[in-house]
Amino acid sequence: MRIPIARTSKTLAAKVSSRRPFLIRTGWTTAASDRVTVVLSVGGGASDRLRTVICVTSPWTIGPLDVRRARKLALALGVSEITASVLVRRGHAEPDAARRFLDAENPRHDPALLGDMEIAVGRIRKAIADGVRICVHGDYDVDGICATALGVLFLRELGADVLWHLPSRFEEGYGVSRDTLARLADDGVGLVLTVDCGITAVEEVAEARQRGLDVVVTDHHRPGEVLPDCPIVATRPSAYPFPELCGTGVVYKLGSALLGADHPAVERSLDLVALATIADVVPLVDENRALASAGLRVLASTSRPGLQALMRSAHVDPAAVDAGAVGFRLAPRINAAGRLGRPDIALELVLTDDADEARRHADALEELNRDRQAVEDRILREAIEVVESMPEPRQRRRGYVLWSADWHEGVIGIVASRLAERFHRPVVLVTHSQDAWKGSGRSIASFDLHGALSACSEHLGRFGGHKAAAGLSISEERIPDFADAFAAYADAHIDPDDTFEVVHVDAVVSARDLTLDLAEELQRLAPFGLGNPDVTLLVPAAEAVTPSTVGEGKHLRFRVRQHGRDAGSAIAFGQGREIDRLRAVGLVDVAFRLKENHWNGTVAPQLVVRRIFDTAEGYEELRARFVELWRGGEPAWTPEARRVFSELALDEDGAARRQLLESESFRALLSDAALPRAA
Repeated sequence: MRIPIARTSKTLAAKVSSRRPFLIRTGWTTAASDRVTVVLSVGGGASDRLRTVICVTSPWTIGPLDVRRARKLALALGVSEITASVLVRRGHAEPDAARRFLDAENPRHDPALLGDMEIAVGRIRKAIADGVRICVHGDYDVDGICATALGVLFLRELGADVLWHLPSRFEEGYGVSRDTLARLADDGVGLVLTVDCGITAVEEVAEARQRGLDVVVTDHHRPGEVLPDCPIVATRPSAYPFPELCGTGVVYKLGSALLGADHPAVERSLDLVALATIADVVPLVDENRALASAGLRVLASTSRPGLQALMRSAHVDPAAVDAGAVGFRLAPRINAAGRLGRPDIALELVLTDDADEARRHADALEELNRDRQAVEDRILREAIEVVESMPEPRQRRRGYVLWSADWHEGVIGIVASRLAERFHRPVVLVTHSQDAWKGSGRSIASFDLHGALSACSEHLGRFGGHKAAAGLSISEERIPDFADAFAAYADAHIDPDDTFEVVHVDAVVSARDLTLDLAEELQRLAPFGLGNPDVTLLVPAAEAVTPSTVGEGKHLRFRVRQHGRDAGSAIAFGQGREIDRLRAVGLVDVAFRLKENHWNGTVAPQLVVRRIFDTAEGYEELRARFVELWRGGEPAWTPEARRVFSELALDEDGAARRQLLESESFRALLSDAALPRAA
């Protein structure tokens, strides 16, 4: 339905005849902070009634840019102005800092600052010297498995009598249990080293010590108000300058303190550190960026038979392994073991030195991963049906808690992640497990999930985790109240605009810019992940030439042409349904990631499309007007043109060709021009 819109300052008033709520979205915005309010009224004449007020979030946004600073950075680093613009927008404007970022330089933070590191090192060394049996107690996800492997390998390097334990997701659940510690004590273990868990095990550690069992905790999760009474090597509480390490990263620092940062065993461990750092979705900045970058290089030439077999099974070329391959191909196979109750297979894969055993374990993980995918797809479909069947007021809540006794406990976490991505809200899934109900949640970037669970803790048994992901236990009768409390907390703490997807563009480019050299240059910003997303470029006012679908209609393929110049081949994964719209519309703005495409021995740039937007109404007309003003020379410039050209530094000698949409003033003018007048 078309709605006539009258512009009044920054408010758009729309008259509609329907009682249904409407969401009107503009084509783009000048900055992330811009907001447009749409006031809908129902009826006619003087009796118009206010229907609702809706905040409109634009589908793409771009931050401000100091073009002159970007140009200086480009000259200092020897990179293109496009790459320099991306760096400046991401806060790397100073040449030295930008160079350190591109080189993924390791800040080499002192391990001694990480909690009770010196005390923990002393306890471990004494236990080894006294011949005490040590158990490394881990967790069942990628981070916990890799952390356990590192702990075992480092202790073996020191000559320790070491064994390991991974809890069963279904029998013990997450973390350290009393029964497990009691059994280990009875089996002659004298020291338990927890990895990726233990920070909240206050009572469990106290009971273990009463049995004469020594404990050292290493962890990266949020602590409670009371800490276990034992040495704690953790990111919080700590004087360590970078608190975002994953659990394996913490064990890596423990190994550095025990063996020395340059010890060969510590350097060899970087492949596992990279796996865990990427898989656990911690921010890939500072030390994490350095560890992931160095670790990916080690992984490419790893001598571990298990990781070699895993890459073959997952069809990952070791020479091209990157954060995407780890996150989408390797990590899910390791995680499948823990999700379906067999984390031991994944750990044995990592630890084995036997190629045949490694192959058997990799085959077993492949089968578990197929089972996991089938279960995940079923739960996802059912959960989406639950959301879509909710009354409209519940669907509008900014946080969801969904539950079913039939969902698989080991898979609800990954389904929660997919739902959070789909609905742009934090989601907690709860299911029945033996004699208890357990939940797993995933969040959006702007929402602290652990903080939300803390606020709703009166309804919960236990909970733990961090800002992005958390787990909980709950009694069945408290679930509805928890769902209401969680939704209310989300409503109060999430901006309405955060519940809509907005594509953050790093730079606006033209067809002539899209070269292999630029693709290679932008790859220097990798590894990409949380805190350092892959670079998104935008080509405005382009034509989608000869669109077609591939992959049984799932994906969209076309060529991009802008003002008669071919910009290259584009692939839009999962957007095959958009083909009819793409054939029908005129000009489009294409948001994409520029990658190298290797095919039949050739290499060419390819646009990996994120989103396709209709070009803003009036863009071509306004662009043509500014081109004419530019060609007319400075005496012909209007005040608006002078402001736009100055922002783009086009009024300076030696200025490069730049896109008008890079100017905030031009985007503001386009916003004014694009608003239709009242009918």
